[in-house]
Amino acid sequence: MGAAGTFAVAGPATASSPAVLMADGSSPADPTGRRHTYFAFDTGLWNGHLGMANCQIEMGRFVKDEKHNPLFREGIFEHPRLPWEPRFDNGYPNVFWDAQHKKFRCYYTLFLRDPASLNTPPEKRRGQDYVIANRKTGCCYAESVDGVHWTKPELGLVDFDGSKKNNILFENVQGTSVLYDPTDPDSSRRYKLITLRESGGTSLCVAFSSDGIHFSDLKPWPANSPSPGADCHNLVFRDSRTNEYVLITRLWDSNIRVSAMSRSKDFINWSKPVEVHRGNGFESQIYSMPVFEYGDLYLGLASLYRDGDTTLPHHDTVDLALQWSSNLTEWNDVALQDSTFIPHGKGMDTYPRGDFDSSVIFSSTPVEVDDKLYFYYMGGKGRHTGWRESALGRGYVEKDKFACYGSRKGNAVSSLTTQGLNFYGNDIELLVDIEDGGWLEVDLMNQAGTVVQSGFEADSSRLRKLGNGWRQLTWHKSSVMNLDRDSFYAMRITMRKAKLWAIQGDLYVRPLKYAKP
Repeated sequence: MGAAGTFAVAGPATASSPAVLMADGSSPADPTGRRHTYFAFDTGLWNGHLGMANCQIEMGRFVKDEKHNPLFREGIFEHPRLPWEPRFDNGYPNVFWDAQHKKFRCYYTLFLRDPASLNTPPEKRRGQDYVIANRKTGCCYAESVDGVHWTKPELGLVDFDGSKKNNILFENVQGTSVLYDPTDPDSSRRYKLITLRESGGTSLCVAFSSDGIHFSDLKPWPANSPSPGADCHNLVFRDSRTNEYVLITRLWDSNIRVSAMSRSKDFINWSKPVEVHRGNGFESQIYSMPVFEYGDLYLGLASLYRDGDTTLPHHDTVDLALQWSSNLTEWNDVALQDSTFIPHGKGMDTYPRGDFDSSVIFSSTPVEVDDKLYFYYMGGKGRHTGWRESALGRGYVEKDKFACYGSRKGNAVSSLTTQGLNFYGNDIELLVDIEDGGWLEVDLMNQAGTVVQSGFEADSSRLRKLGNGWRQLTWHKSSVMNLDRDSFYAMRITMRKAKLWAIQGDLYVRPLKYAKP
């Protein structure tokens, strides 16, 4: 990827759109107003009782930028040395493409002061305990025109040891995120910041800026700032369904970290954060979970903290798993067996050796570049609460290819049956990868998935390549426009040596059971 690419923030306007659900969970008044996309991992698409055989959800391939990673490191390892960057720790990177200024922006949390990390070189850390003392948090800033080569500009905002020649945006804050909101009519509020202030009374605070650098003074929440809580990546986005601002933050319950949500209409007054998701015990806690809209689903980048049993090899590390939701209040693993989205590098237990992302991963929401979704993430080597070095990396998945249905048993035939679908046009497309010697065919059934419709037998189905993995589905003996326009029909998909990622077109799933009443 270079400066010539087409950049966008992945979201409802830039990603494929599945059938929309309204804020109250109801179906839209007229679902035939546009094309819809359904992803394979969305359970609402499938008949889970009938017509599934030898199939399982598999995660898509996350491709790391091995040529350029890591993109930048802690400043004490750079030349010239930046003493105000001794430890990124989790980093909580907040990366987006700023179309107005034609640059990538990265806002990241760090420790501005950490005597242990500052004064102990990596080769002397092994065998010594990491001592937490006299640490001070802050938020720093970096930028790039191509997403690969980053600079840390001298902002002239915060004094550090008698000089403002640094890239510090704020001190005594953590978990900062910035929402680029170019449609706000008030230009002084185009960049909206939220962060946890740690001095002068701990509180979630907001600030605003016209240029993404010079922000107003931090303004504490008037009410509802959680305590304890919010010591995580406090990511904010604007929900296209309600036009409200949504904050995904963190609370504690029974000594377990849990994800929580708060809403605001004006970015100043926020509702009381309420739990929306949790992991499973000490060994799978959701440390933070940046959320973004993809079409009309919500996807969560859950950093899973492995606490508990100290004898386990992954103890005190952080994995990155993908979650999904249709409503923000209930969340699901994308793949039941393993929803790992960004895998660790090699050398988890070899610090100070090992890959830069071998032990800890915290991700930003994606930037869409042509047919790819790029995820910028802070990777760490070394245990979460011990000695650690962190750096910014990136990788991508192909657009729409988060997870697919494939065979559970080698190259054996797999089959899937959808819920009832209503067709209001001829356009039916499948995003599918078919290996050499593989095939996919589709019967069109009655709504219950028990009777094949005349003219829509599997041997009559045809797939025509459209590009980027999408294939047009037709039946040469009939057309879906010959069907009863008010009825719903199920597709029985049979395939071998193939992976199905998504279905889209002039169709929508029968609303009954797709959303809670």
